[in-house]
Amino acid sequence: MQGDCKIQTILDDVEPNEEDRGCVAATPPFVTGGTRGIGHATVEELVGFGTRVHTRCRNESELDGCLSEWDNLGFGVTGSVCDVSVRAQREELMSTVSTLFDGKLNILINIVGRNIRKSVVDFTAAGFSTLMATNFESVFHISQLAYPPLKASGVGSIVFTSSVSGFVSLKSMSVQGATKGAQQQRIPRRGAFLHSSSASWRSKGGSRCRDDRWSLLGMTALVTGGTKGIGHAVVEELAGLGVKVHTCTRNEAYLNACLHDWEIKGFQVTGSVCDVMSRGERVKLMDTVSLVFSRRLNILINNVGTNIWKPTVDYTAEEFSTVMTTNLESAYHLCQLAHPLLKASGVGSIVCISSIAGVVALNVGSIYGASKGAINQLTKDLACEWAKDNIRSNCVAPWFIRTPLVEAALNDEQFAKSVNARTPWRAKGGFVPCGLPLPTCILLHNRADYLCGWRGDSEWLPPKT
Repeated sequence: MQGDCKIQTILDDVEPNEEDRGCVAATPPFVTGGTRGIGHATVEELVGFGTRVHTRCRNESELDGCLSEWDNLGFGVTGSVCDVSVRAQREELMSTVSTLFDGKLNILINIVGRNIRKSVVDFTAAGFSTLMATNFESVFHISQLAYPPLKASGVGSIVFTSSVSGFVSLKSMSVQGATKGAQQQRIPRRGAFLHSSSASWRSKGGSRCRDDRWSLLGMTALVTGGTKGIGHAVVEELAGLGVKVHTCTRNEAYLNACLHDWEIKGFQVTGSVCDVMSRGERVKLMDTVSLVFSRRLNILINNVGTNIWKPTVDYTAEEFSTVMTTNLESAYHLCQLAHPLLKASGVGSIVCISSIAGVVALNVGSIYGASKGAINQLTKDLACEWAKDNIRSNCVAPWFIRTPLVEAALNDEQFAKSVNARTPWRAKGGFVPCGLPLPTCILLHNRADYLCGWRGDSEWLPPKT
């Protein structure tokens, strides 16, 4: 049934007549991972429609066995030996595909995937990297490489084989779930929350108010990237509610200036210089937090993020790594490192600053959107996996906020006009960071311990069609 559903998705764009099974005979597809499971079934279904198929496998003997079987059945299938986790092999593979199909490709089915079943705290950097390279980076890169032949075909179609783990939390599948959530984010879709199951873990900024019932007096918090934009606003909100805050930034001058300002205001804020892209510096940061807060931490705000605005086909491997490491890997690793401290506090809470770009396609950079989609899914996984440790996990997904990251874009009159057109009047304040601290703090208070997540009113409108 999975194969039937998958192929029908493709055929709906090619030819609505289901009875004409030869209608895709002239539409060559490429199926990654076609020698086993879903991939094998997909290859055989496609060739049953009379089309030529190319596939790949890491194992040469396994590939040769399948090719021999398909040859005996009269199927037109070719194949390549390729490890999709290796960038150079992906490039060689797509060069072969382009040559075989005369520079044109109608269908790309990204089906390769793997999993390592472990709890979040047990994942190593190597395990994280393996799953990200296989399940998402390979998909992203192959899509980049396939773009020219897909475009040249005149009728190109891409199918991603994702997983329910990209929508809901499944035990010991946090990294795999994040990769599948990232895949799903690469598919443009209308509606802020397409899936109600995933909506229940997401939230966005709303109106601002204060109430003594939401005091966080005496709690401890780590806010990453707290010297600018949303992070700075959240630090001041938390400190104003009596929280002892530690923050970090790459720039020592910015940090010292902010610490001086906060001291004048009477806020209890300390800070560290840290580049969250560096695994070693993340470890050092959390060692400092442990020391400052006596091995207990109530609140972790994963706020650091970056973006590189480019068309998908123009991204380099280095740029892919920069955005994914900053936006996803750093948050994942900091959650791992913070787990013992959050658990020791007895009342732990994590809030990840996500983005509407992780929910709908905004044309602000596909890697950025994918990284935020992964953050949304990670939030759900942690919410389920760490509930037994009395640690809650939520995320805030704002619309455009006037921060240094998007200042230049919002200063562009035409771009700002297009954003305004999709922004309800009541959310115009969303252009400034002051709207974010309140929902962030609501998610942290123990009066909100029934919340597995929280969602406010929509702050965007779908584009007019």
